Amino acid sequence: MGRKAQRKGERKLPSSKAADLAPHLIGTKGQVERPHPVRPAANEPLTFKVSAEFKREFRRYAVDHDLRLNQVLVRAFEALKREAA
Repeated sequence: MGRKAQRKGERKLPSSKAADLAPHLIGTKGQVERPHPVRPAANEPLTFKVSAEFKREFRRYAVDHDLRLNQVLVRAFEALKREAA
């Protein structure tokens, strides 16, 4: 037997396990389950008009207390709800 034939016969492909399929890829006839996309909770824009003076005070409060504007609004609303309860 030639060297090429010997090498060819000796070569073995590594045995590999069949890939596991993700559950959403395995479906039944006519019915395929798709994963529901999970999106992180995103902030939604909230716009309304206020006086220029209120806007200045609101921004100044946020800066003075090292807060973002939405943090000031959320804290104020939570305090208002607690007060009303």
